[in-house]
Amino acid sequence: MKKLCAVILTLALAFGGVLSVAAYAVEYSADCPYIFVHGFMGSDIYVDPSDPDSELAWPPSGDRIKEAVKESLPIIGKFLFTHNWQKFADELIPVVTDMFSPIFLSENGELDNTSGVRWEYPAPEDIKKDSELSFVYDWRLNPIDTAADLNDFINYVLECSGCRQVVLECHSYGGVVCTTYARLYGTSKVRSWAFNSTAVFGETYNGELMTGQMRFDPEALTEYLKAAFDYNDKEKLLNTLMQVLLKTGITGAACDLVNYMIDNIGMNKLATGILPLFGRWYSIWAMIPDDKIDEAYNYVFNEVYKDDGVDRSNLRAGIDDYNTRIRPYKAETIEQINSTSNFYVIARYGYCSLFLTPSWKNAGDNTVDLKYASMGATAAQYGETLSDEYIAGVSPEFISPDKTVDASTCAYQEQTWFVRNYLHANLGSSLDHFIKVLLYYDGQATVDTFEEYPRFLYYDESTGEIVPDTNQHE
Repeated sequence: MKKLCAVILTLALAFGGVLSVAAYAVEYSADCPYIFVHGFMGSDIYVDPSDPDSELAWPPSGDRIKEAVKESLPIIGKFLFTHNWQKFADELIPVVTDMFSPIFLSENGELDNTSGVRWEYPAPEDIKKDSELSFVYDWRLNPIDTAADLNDFINYVLECSGCRQVVLECHSYGGVVCTTYARLYGTSKVRSWAFNSTAVFGETYNGELMTGQMRFDPEALTEYLKAAFDYNDKEKLLNTLMQVLLKTGITGAACDLVNYMIDNIGMNKLATGILPLFGRWYSIWAMIPDDKIDEAYNYVFNEVYKDDGVDRSNLRAGIDDYNTRIRPYKAETIEQINSTSNFYVIARYGYCSLFLTPSWKNAGDNTVDLKYASMGATAAQYGETLSDEYIAGVSPEFISPDKTVDASTCAYQEQTWFVRNYLHANLGSSLDHFIKVLLYYDGQATVDTFEEYPRFLYYDESTGEIVPDTNQHE
Protein backbone atom coordinates (compact mmCIF):
# COMPACT_ATOMS: atom_id res chain seq x y z
CA MET A 1 0.00 0.00 0.00
CA LYS A 2 2.85 2.37 0.85
CA LYS A 3 4.47 1.64 -2.50
CA LEU A 4 1.16 2.20 -4.30
CA CYS A 5 0.67 5.55 -2.52
CA ALA A 6 4.21 6.56 -3.39
CA VAL A 7 3.64 5.74 -7.07
CA ILE A 8 0.33 7.64 -7.12
CA LEU A 9 1.93 10.63 -5.40
CA THR A 10 4.86 10.59 -7.82
CA LEU A 11 2.54 10.44 -10.82
CA ALA A 12 0.39 13.23 -9.39
CA LEU A 13 3.40 15.45 -8.91
CA ALA A 14 4.77 14.62 -12.34
CA PHE A 15 1.52 15.21 -14.19
CA GLY A 16 0.79 18.23 -12.02
CA GLY A 17 4.09 19.70 -13.20
CA VAL A 18 3.30 18.86 -16.80
CA LEU A 19 -0.13 20.47 -16.56
CA SER A 20 1.34 23.56 -14.98
CA VAL A 21 3.91 23.86 -17.75
CA ALA A 22 1.23 23.22 -20.35
CA ALA A 23 -0.85 26.07 -18.96
CA TYR A 24 2.07 28.51 -18.99
CA ALA A 25 5.11 27.20 -20.78
CA VAL A 26 7.13 30.23 -19.68
CA GLU A 27 7.19 31.03 -15.97
CA TYR A 28 8.58 34.01 -14.07
CA SER A 29 9.94 34.73 -10.61
CA ALA A 30 8.70 37.90 -8.92
CA ASP A 31 11.65 39.46 -7.11
CA CYS A 32 10.29 43.00 -6.73
CA PRO A 33 6.81 44.52 -6.42
CA TYR A 34 4.55 44.80 -9.46
CA ILE A 35 2.36 47.89 -9.87
CA PHE A 36 -0.53 48.14 -12.30
CA VAL A 37 -1.66 51.60 -13.45
CA HIS A 38 -5.18 51.39 -14.85
CA GLY A 39 -6.61 53.45 -17.67
CA PHE A 40 -9.36 55.98 -18.34
CA MET A 41 -12.49 55.24 -16.30
CA GLY A 42 -10.58 52.36 -14.70
CA SER A 43 -11.64 53.22 -11.15
CA ASP A 44 -15.02 53.85 -9.58
CA ILE A 45 -15.87 57.43 -8.68
CA TYR A 46 -18.06 57.88 -5.60
CA VAL A 47 -20.30 60.86 -4.86
CA ASP A 48 -18.62 60.94 -1.43
CA PRO A 49 -15.84 58.35 -0.98
CA SER A 50 -15.68 59.08 2.76
CA ASP A 51 -19.26 57.82 3.13
CA PRO A 52 -19.42 53.99 3.12
CA ASP A 53 -22.99 54.20 1.82
CA SER A 54 -22.16 56.68 -0.93
CA GLU A 55 -23.76 56.30 -4.34
CA LEU A 56 -21.52 55.67 -7.32
CA ALA A 57 -20.98 58.70 -9.51
CA TRP A 58 -19.24 56.54 -12.13
CA PRO A 59 -20.37 54.20 -13.45
CA PRO A 60 -23.89 55.60 -12.98
CA SER A 61 -26.00 53.51 -10.63
CA GLY A 62 -28.89 51.45 -11.97
CA ASP A 63 -31.35 53.74 -10.21
CA ARG A 64 -29.82 56.83 -11.82
CA ILE A 65 -30.01 55.24 -15.28
CA LYS A 66 -33.60 54.09 -14.73
CA GLU A 67 -34.61 57.56 -13.64
CA ALA A 68 -32.98 59.09 -16.73
CA VAL A 69 -34.79 56.62 -19.01
CA LYS A 70 -38.07 57.32 -17.24
CA GLU A 71 -37.65 61.06 -17.78
CA SER A 72 -36.52 60.62 -21.40
CA LEU A 73 -39.40 58.50 -22.71
CA PRO A 74 -42.06 61.26 -22.64
CA ILE A 75 -39.60 63.66 -24.29
CA ILE A 76 -38.89 61.19 -27.07
CA GLY A 77 -42.59 60.42 -27.46
CA LYS A 78 -43.42 64.12 -27.77
CA PHE A 79 -40.70 64.58 -30.38
CA LEU A 80 -42.07 61.77 -32.55
CA PHE A 81 -45.23 63.83 -32.97
CA THR A 82 -43.80 67.36 -33.11
CA HIS A 83 -40.43 66.82 -34.84
CA ASN A 84 -39.28 69.94 -33.01
CA TRP A 85 -35.53 69.43 -32.74
CA GLN A 86 -34.76 72.46 -30.63
CA LYS A 87 -37.39 71.64 -28.03
CA PHE A 88 -36.28 68.01 -28.05
CA ALA A 89 -32.67 69.04 -27.35
CA ASP A 90 -33.73 71.63 -24.78
CA GLU A 91 -35.62 68.97 -22.81
CA LEU A 92 -33.40 65.91 -23.30
CA ILE A 93 -29.93 67.37 -22.73
CA PRO A 94 -30.67 68.42 -19.11
CA VAL A 95 -31.79 64.84 -18.35
CA VAL A 96 -28.53 63.40 -19.70
CA THR A 97 -26.50 66.14 -18.03
CA ASP A 98 -28.16 65.45 -14.68
CA MET A 99 -27.31 61.75 -14.91
CA PHE A 100 -23.61 62.48 -15.42
CA SER A 101 -23.34 65.66 -13.34
CA PRO A 102 -21.78 63.94 -10.29
CA ILE A 103 -18.60 63.33 -12.30
CA PHE A 104 -18.35 66.78 -13.89
CA LEU A 105 -15.55 69.09 -12.96
CA SER A 106 -16.44 72.76 -12.73
CA GLU A 107 -16.39 75.06 -15.76
CA ASN A 108 -12.92 76.06 -14.59
CA GLY A 109 -11.64 72.48 -14.39
CA GLU A 110 -11.83 72.23 -10.62
CA LEU A 111 -13.28 69.57 -8.36
CA ASP A 112 -16.11 71.52 -6.72
CA ASN A 113 -17.89 68.61 -5.02
CA THR A 114 -16.98 65.67 -2.77
CA SER A 115 -16.67 63.07 -5.55
CA GLY A 116 -13.56 60.94 -5.87
CA VAL A 117 -12.03 57.46 -5.70
CA ARG A 118 -12.08 55.22 -2.65
CA TRP A 119 -8.60 53.83 -2.05
CA GLU A 120 -6.12 53.42 0.77
CA TYR A 121 -2.51 52.30 0.65
CA PRO A 122 -1.99 48.66 1.64
CA ALA A 123 -0.66 48.20 5.16
CA PRO A 124 3.18 48.25 5.26
CA GLU A 125 3.36 44.67 6.48
CA ASP A 126 1.28 43.52 3.49
CA ILE A 127 3.79 44.77 0.93
CA LYS A 128 6.41 42.16 0.04
CA LYS A 129 8.94 41.85 -2.74
CA ASP A 130 6.48 39.70 -4.74
CA SER A 131 3.40 41.84 -4.08
CA GLU A 132 1.01 42.62 -6.94
CA LEU A 133 -0.39 46.11 -6.41
CA SER A 134 -2.68 48.55 -8.18
CA PHE A 135 -2.32 52.30 -8.24
CA VAL A 136 -5.81 53.78 -8.05
CA TYR A 137 -6.42 57.37 -9.05
CA ASP A 138 -9.07 59.84 -10.20
CA TRP A 139 -8.85 59.69 -13.99
CA ARG A 140 -10.59 63.06 -14.45
CA LEU A 141 -7.73 65.09 -13.00
CA ASN A 142 -4.52 66.54 -14.40
CA PRO A 143 -2.00 63.75 -15.21
CA ILE A 144 0.73 65.96 -13.72
CA ASP A 145 -0.98 65.78 -10.31
CA THR A 146 -1.66 62.06 -10.75
CA ALA A 147 2.01 61.46 -11.58
CA ALA A 148 2.96 63.10 -8.28
CA ASP A 149 0.62 60.68 -6.48
CA LEU A 150 2.18 57.75 -8.36
CA ASN A 151 5.63 58.90 -7.29
CA ASP A 152 4.49 58.95 -3.65
CA PHE A 153 3.01 55.47 -3.97
CA ILE A 154 6.15 54.02 -5.57
CA ASN A 155 8.27 55.52 -2.78
CA TYR A 156 5.95 53.96 -0.21
CA VAL A 157 6.07 50.53 -1.88
CA LEU A 158 9.88 50.60 -2.08
CA GLU A 159 10.20 51.62 1.56
CA CYS A 160 7.81 48.91 2.75
CA SER A 161 9.22 46.13 0.55
CA GLY A 162 12.89 46.95 1.04
CA CYS A 163 13.38 46.74 -2.73
CA ARG A 164 15.29 49.24 -4.85
CA GLN A 165 12.92 49.10 -7.82
CA VAL A 166 9.46 48.03 -8.94
CA VAL A 167 8.14 46.71 -12.24
CA LEU A 168 5.30 48.67 -13.75
CA GLU A 169 2.50 47.93 -16.21
CA CYS A 170 0.32 50.72 -17.57
CA HIS A 171 -2.85 50.25 -19.58
CA SER A 172 -4.59 52.74 -21.88
CA TYR A 173 -4.59 56.24 -20.32
CA GLY A 174 -2.31 54.78 -17.64
CA GLY A 175 0.45 55.17 -20.23
CA VAL A 176 -0.07 58.94 -20.16
CA VAL A 177 0.22 58.89 -16.37
CA CYS A 178 3.40 56.81 -16.44
CA THR A 179 5.05 58.84 -19.19
CA THR A 180 4.27 61.98 -17.20
CA TYR A 181 5.74 60.34 -14.10
CA ALA A 182 8.92 59.38 -15.96
CA ARG A 183 9.30 62.89 -17.37
CA LEU A 184 8.96 64.57 -13.98
CA TYR A 185 10.51 62.02 -11.60
CA GLY A 186 12.88 59.98 -13.72
CA THR A 187 13.12 56.25 -14.36
CA SER A 188 15.50 55.01 -11.68
CA LYS A 189 12.81 53.46 -9.43
CA VAL A 190 11.35 51.26 -12.18
CA ARG A 191 13.27 48.24 -13.48
CA SER A 192 10.85 47.24 -16.25
CA TRP A 193 7.93 48.98 -17.95
CA ALA A 194 5.13 47.41 -20.00
CA PHE A 195 3.00 49.80 -22.04
CA ASN A 196 -0.13 47.73 -22.65
CA SER A 197 -2.35 49.20 -25.38
CA THR A 198 -1.62 52.72 -24.20
CA ALA A 199 -2.82 56.10 -25.44
CA VAL A 200 0.42 57.98 -24.80
CA PHE A 201 0.29 59.43 -28.31
CA GLY A 202 -3.46 59.85 -28.28
CA GLU A 203 -6.61 58.42 -29.81
CA THR A 204 -7.74 59.71 -33.21
CA TYR A 205 -11.41 59.87 -32.27
CA ASN A 206 -10.56 62.00 -29.23
CA GLY A 207 -9.19 64.67 -31.52
CA GLU A 208 -12.20 64.39 -33.81
CA LEU A 209 -14.76 64.62 -31.02
CA MET A 210 -13.01 67.63 -29.54
CA THR A 211 -13.08 69.39 -32.91
CA GLY A 212 -16.79 68.76 -33.49
CA GLN A 213 -16.45 65.84 -35.92
CA MET A 214 -19.19 63.52 -34.71
CA ARG A 215 -21.01 61.29 -37.22
CA PHE A 216 -22.94 58.05 -36.85
CA ASP A 217 -22.25 55.56 -39.66
CA PRO A 218 -24.46 52.43 -39.87
CA GLU A 219 -21.63 50.13 -40.94
CA ALA A 220 -19.40 51.56 -38.20
CA LEU A 221 -22.07 51.03 -35.55
CA THR A 222 -22.62 47.45 -36.74
CA GLU A 223 -18.93 46.58 -36.69
CA TYR A 224 -18.39 48.24 -33.31
CA LEU A 225 -21.25 46.32 -31.73
CA LYS A 226 -19.93 43.09 -33.27
CA ALA A 227 -16.75 43.70 -31.30
CA ALA A 228 -18.75 44.49 -28.17
CA PHE A 229 -20.43 41.08 -28.53
CA ASP A 230 -17.08 39.29 -28.82
CA TYR A 231 -16.60 36.61 -26.14
CA ASN A 232 -20.40 36.58 -25.61
CA ASP A 233 -22.03 33.15 -25.66
CA LYS A 234 -24.75 34.55 -27.96
CA GLU A 235 -22.22 36.26 -30.24
CA LYS A 236 -23.37 34.59 -33.48
CA LEU A 237 -27.04 35.32 -32.85
CA LEU A 238 -26.37 38.95 -31.97
CA ASN A 239 -24.11 39.44 -34.99
CA THR A 240 -26.77 37.97 -37.27
CA LEU A 241 -29.31 40.35 -35.78
CA MET A 242 -26.98 43.32 -36.37
CA GLN A 243 -26.51 42.29 -40.02
CA VAL A 244 -30.27 42.03 -40.50
CA LEU A 245 -30.79 45.49 -39.01
CA LEU A 246 -28.06 46.88 -41.28
CA LYS A 247 -29.30 45.26 -44.49
CA THR A 248 -32.92 46.21 -43.88
CA GLY A 249 -31.91 49.84 -43.41
CA ILE A 250 -33.02 50.09 -39.78
CA THR A 251 -29.53 50.86 -38.50
CA GLY A 252 -29.05 53.41 -41.26
CA ALA A 253 -32.33 55.13 -40.45
CA ALA A 254 -31.39 55.33 -36.77
CA CYS A 255 -27.98 56.81 -37.64
CA ASP A 256 -29.57 59.34 -40.02
CA LEU A 257 -31.89 60.42 -37.23
CA VAL A 258 -29.02 60.93 -34.79
CA ASN A 259 -26.93 62.78 -37.40
CA TYR A 260 -29.84 65.05 -38.18
CA MET A 261 -30.21 65.79 -34.49
CA ILE A 262 -26.49 66.58 -34.19
CA ASP A 263 -26.73 68.95 -37.14
CA ASN A 264 -29.69 70.73 -35.64
CA ILE A 265 -29.02 71.06 -31.91
CA GLY A 266 -26.67 74.00 -32.43
CA MET A 267 -23.39 75.10 -30.88
CA ASN A 268 -24.98 76.24 -27.63
CA LYS A 269 -26.34 72.74 -26.99
CA LEU A 270 -22.93 71.26 -27.69
CA ALA A 271 -21.45 73.57 -25.07
CA THR A 272 -24.02 72.72 -22.42
CA GLY A 273 -24.67 69.07 -23.22
CA ILE A 274 -21.45 67.43 -24.40
CA LEU A 275 -18.42 69.46 -23.40
CA PRO A 276 -19.17 69.43 -19.63
CA LEU A 277 -18.62 65.68 -19.72
CA PHE A 278 -15.48 65.64 -21.87
CA GLY A 279 -14.05 69.13 -22.18
CA ARG A 280 -13.41 69.64 -18.48
CA TRP A 281 -11.45 66.42 -17.95
CA TYR A 282 -7.71 66.90 -18.29
CA SER A 283 -7.35 63.24 -19.25
CA ILE A 284 -9.35 63.83 -22.44
CA TRP A 285 -7.10 66.73 -23.41
CA ALA A 286 -3.97 64.65 -22.74
CA MET A 287 -5.24 61.93 -25.11
CA ILE A 288 -5.78 64.26 -28.06
CA PRO A 289 -3.14 63.47 -30.74
CA ASP A 290 -0.41 66.08 -31.15
CA ASP A 291 -1.54 67.03 -34.64
CA LYS A 292 -5.06 67.83 -33.37
CA ILE A 293 -4.37 69.61 -30.08
CA ASP A 294 -4.17 73.16 -31.48
CA GLU A 295 -7.32 72.69 -33.54
CA ALA A 296 -9.19 71.23 -30.56
CA TYR A 297 -8.03 74.01 -28.26
CA ASN A 298 -9.16 76.66 -30.73
CA TYR A 299 -12.48 74.94 -31.40
CA VAL A 300 -13.45 74.55 -27.74
CA PHE A 301 -12.25 77.84 -26.32
CA ASN A 302 -12.55 80.16 -29.32
CA GLU A 303 -15.66 78.77 -31.02
CA VAL A 304 -17.85 76.75 -28.68
CA TYR A 305 -17.16 78.89 -25.62
CA LYS A 306 -16.63 82.14 -27.53
CA ASP A 307 -17.64 85.26 -25.59
CA ASP A 308 -19.69 83.38 -22.97
CA GLY A 309 -18.02 85.30 -20.15
CA VAL A 310 -17.18 82.21 -18.05
CA ASP A 311 -13.80 82.10 -16.30
CA ARG A 312 -11.90 79.03 -17.49
CA SER A 313 -8.41 80.31 -16.75
CA ASN A 314 -7.63 77.45 -14.36
CA LEU A 315 -8.78 74.80 -16.85
CA ARG A 316 -6.76 76.38 -19.63
CA ALA A 317 -3.72 76.69 -17.36
CA GLY A 318 -3.88 72.98 -16.53
CA ILE A 319 -4.13 72.00 -20.19
CA ASP A 320 -1.33 74.41 -21.10
CA ASP A 321 0.85 72.98 -18.31
CA TYR A 322 0.65 69.48 -19.79
CA ASN A 323 1.07 70.80 -23.33
CA THR A 324 4.20 72.70 -22.30
CA ARG A 325 5.93 70.37 -19.84
CA ILE A 326 4.95 66.91 -21.05
CA ARG A 327 3.45 66.74 -24.55
CA PRO A 328 6.51 67.96 -26.54
CA TYR A 329 8.77 65.47 -24.75
CA LYS A 330 6.77 62.24 -24.94
CA ALA A 331 9.02 60.53 -27.51
CA GLU A 332 12.11 61.75 -25.67
CA THR A 333 10.73 60.44 -22.37
CA ILE A 334 9.92 57.04 -23.88
CA GLU A 335 13.47 56.85 -25.18
CA GLN A 336 14.77 57.67 -21.71
CA ILE A 337 12.69 54.80 -20.32
CA ASN A 338 14.04 52.49 -23.00
CA SER A 339 17.67 53.47 -22.46
CA THR A 340 17.61 53.14 -18.66
CA SER A 341 15.14 50.28 -18.09
CA ASN A 342 13.65 47.19 -19.68
CA PHE A 343 10.87 48.43 -21.93
CA TYR A 344 7.98 46.62 -23.65
CA VAL A 345 5.08 47.63 -25.87
CA ILE A 346 1.96 45.51 -26.34
CA ALA A 347 -0.52 46.55 -29.04
CA ARG A 348 -3.82 44.87 -29.83
CA TYR A 349 -5.76 44.83 -33.05
CA GLY A 350 -8.43 43.12 -35.12
CA TYR A 351 -11.17 45.66 -34.52
CA CYS A 352 -12.36 49.02 -35.77
CA SER A 353 -12.28 52.28 -33.85
CA LEU A 354 -15.12 54.23 -32.23
CA PHE A 355 -18.24 54.43 -34.42
CA LEU A 356 -18.93 58.07 -33.52
CA THR A 357 -16.32 59.66 -35.76
CA PRO A 358 -15.05 59.60 -39.38
CA SER A 359 -11.95 57.60 -38.37
CA TRP A 360 -13.91 54.49 -37.37
CA LYS A 361 -12.05 52.34 -39.92
CA ASN A 362 -8.72 52.88 -38.16
CA ALA A 363 -7.41 49.49 -37.10
CA GLY A 364 -7.07 48.96 -33.37
CA ASP A 365 -8.54 47.24 -30.35
CA ASN A 366 -11.95 48.95 -30.41
CA THR A 367 -10.54 51.92 -28.47
CA VAL A 368 -6.91 52.89 -29.18
CA ASP A 369 -5.62 53.04 -32.76
CA LEU A 370 -2.96 50.44 -33.48
CA LYS A 371 -0.58 53.07 -34.89
CA TYR A 372 -0.57 54.88 -31.53
CA ALA A 373 -0.63 51.85 -29.22
CA SER A 374 2.34 50.34 -31.11
CA MET A 375 4.18 53.65 -31.33
CA GLY A 376 4.36 53.71 -35.08
CA ALA A 377 3.17 50.52 -36.79
CA THR A 378 1.62 50.85 -40.22
CA ALA A 379 -1.81 49.24 -40.42
CA ALA A 380 -4.35 48.65 -43.16
CA GLN A 381 -7.82 50.07 -42.66
CA TYR A 382 -10.25 47.83 -40.79
CA GLY A 383 -11.52 45.05 -43.07
CA GLU A 384 -8.67 45.53 -45.55
CA THR A 385 -5.10 44.25 -45.99
CA LEU A 386 -1.87 45.91 -46.96
CA SER A 387 -1.37 45.93 -50.71
CA ASP A 388 0.86 43.33 -52.36
CA GLU A 389 3.03 46.14 -53.65
CA TYR A 390 3.51 47.51 -50.13
CA ILE A 391 4.23 44.10 -48.63
CA ALA A 392 6.84 43.38 -51.33
CA GLY A 393 8.93 46.27 -50.01
CA VAL A 394 8.99 45.06 -46.39
CA SER A 395 11.00 42.26 -44.80
CA PRO A 396 8.57 39.34 -44.20
CA GLU A 397 9.17 39.04 -40.46
CA PHE A 398 7.55 42.42 -39.94
CA ILE A 399 4.29 41.63 -41.77
CA SER A 400 1.51 40.10 -39.69
CA PRO A 401 0.17 36.71 -40.83
CA ASP A 402 -3.15 38.31 -41.80
CA LYS A 403 -1.27 40.93 -43.87
CA THR A 404 -2.79 43.89 -42.05
CA VAL A 405 0.17 45.14 -39.97
CA ASP A 406 3.72 46.25 -40.78
CA ALA A 407 5.79 46.30 -37.59
CA SER A 408 8.93 47.66 -39.28
CA THR A 409 7.78 51.26 -38.78
CA CYS A 410 7.46 50.91 -34.98
CA ALA A 411 9.76 53.03 -32.86
CA TYR A 412 10.77 49.87 -30.93
CA GLN A 413 10.16 47.11 -33.44
CA GLU A 414 12.05 44.39 -31.53
CA GLN A 415 10.26 45.19 -28.25
CA THR A 416 6.72 45.48 -29.59
CA TRP A 417 4.22 42.62 -29.61
CA PHE A 418 0.92 42.53 -31.50
CA VAL A 419 -2.05 40.58 -30.15
CA ARG A 420 -4.84 40.00 -32.65
CA ASN A 421 -8.47 39.55 -31.60
CA TYR A 422 -7.92 41.05 -28.15
CA LEU A 423 -10.29 43.83 -27.09
CA HIS A 424 -9.00 46.91 -25.29
CA ALA A 425 -11.02 46.32 -22.13
CA ASN A 426 -10.04 42.66 -21.85
CA LEU A 427 -7.46 42.21 -19.07
CA GLY A 428 -7.45 38.41 -19.04
CA SER A 429 -5.04 36.15 -17.19
CA SER A 430 -3.17 34.92 -20.29
CA LEU A 431 -2.08 38.42 -21.33
CA ASP A 432 -1.40 39.28 -17.71
CA HIS A 433 0.94 36.30 -17.41
CA PHE A 434 2.74 37.16 -20.64
CA ILE A 435 3.34 40.73 -19.50
CA LYS A 436 4.73 39.57 -16.17
CA VAL A 437 7.05 37.17 -17.98
CA LEU A 438 8.44 40.19 -19.79
CA LEU A 439 8.57 42.44 -16.74
CA TYR A 440 10.45 39.90 -14.62
CA TYR A 441 12.80 38.69 -17.34
CA ASP A 442 16.45 39.17 -16.41
CA GLY A 443 17.42 41.81 -18.94
CA GLN A 444 15.76 43.23 -22.03
CA ALA A 445 13.65 40.60 -23.80
CA THR A 446 12.80 40.91 -27.49
CA VAL A 447 10.30 39.34 -29.85
CA ASP A 448 12.86 36.58 -30.44
CA THR A 449 13.45 35.72 -26.76
CA PHE A 450 10.51 33.35 -26.23
CA GLU A 451 9.35 30.85 -28.82
CA GLU A 452 5.91 30.93 -27.20
CA TYR A 453 5.67 34.71 -27.56
CA PRO A 454 6.76 35.82 -31.03
CA ARG A 455 6.05 39.28 -32.44
CA PHE A 456 2.55 38.38 -33.66
CA LEU A 457 0.16 36.70 -31.24
CA TYR A 458 -3.49 35.69 -31.33
CA TYR A 459 -6.08 35.47 -28.57
CA ASP A 460 -7.77 32.09 -28.76
CA GLU A 461 -11.24 32.71 -27.36
CA SER A 462 -11.98 28.99 -26.98
CA THR A 463 -9.06 28.43 -24.60
CA GLY A 464 -8.59 31.90 -23.17
CA GLU A 465 -4.92 31.80 -24.17
CA ILE A 466 -2.70 33.95 -26.35
CA VAL A 467 -0.79 31.85 -28.85
CA PRO A 468 1.53 32.48 -31.81
CA ASP A 469 -0.50 33.85 -34.71
CA THR A 470 -0.43 31.66 -37.80
CA ASN A 471 -3.54 33.21 -39.42
CA GLN A 472 -5.28 29.86 -39.01
CA HIS A 473 -7.29 31.16 -36.06
CA GLU A 474 -10.67 32.78 -36.61
